Amino acid sequence: MILSILITITICALSFASYVYISHDKIAQRKAESYLEKWKVKEEKRIREDAYQRSRAVSFGKTIEHYVPFMEEFPVEPKDVQFFGKPIDYIAFSNRGSKKKCAVHFIEVKSGNSNLNGHQKNIKTAILEGRVHWHEFNVDGIWEHETKDQHLNNKDNE
Repeated sequence: MILSILITITICALSFASYVYISHDKIAQRKAESYLEKWKVKEEKRIREDAYQRSRAVSFGKTIEHYVPFMEEFPVEPKDVQFFGKPIDYIAFSNRGSKKKCAVHFIEVKSGNSNLNGHQKNIKTAILEGRVHWHEFNVDGIWEHETKDQHLNNKDNE
């Protein structure tokens, strides 16, 4: 009789322990899923806010770049500036009436923490290294200063 009571108690204890072990795993899983959902909501909100702030910065930059030539420190007279947009914001031709002082300016406008992109860096390097060319193309396909083959051959020799 005592033995059957001990067996019953042991079976009940093992059953209870199994129930606690299994339910603990389910509770832990539900808790983890709850934390994950909270994190997703919080992270999505942060990502959306970051995207909004970046969008505002880009919109501000695109708007302000049209007014930049009128700012005090701008290196060229506003009347000499042509808005280009991409990949460089402005091209300016200063002192067009002077044979000696006429100059071409490439101007990129940046705000905040923005930097030159890869194409802009390449253009800057080409300008600084003097790899700037003049091409005058006649609509009949005639190159005024050199033929296309001459130009391409010169390019290969550089």
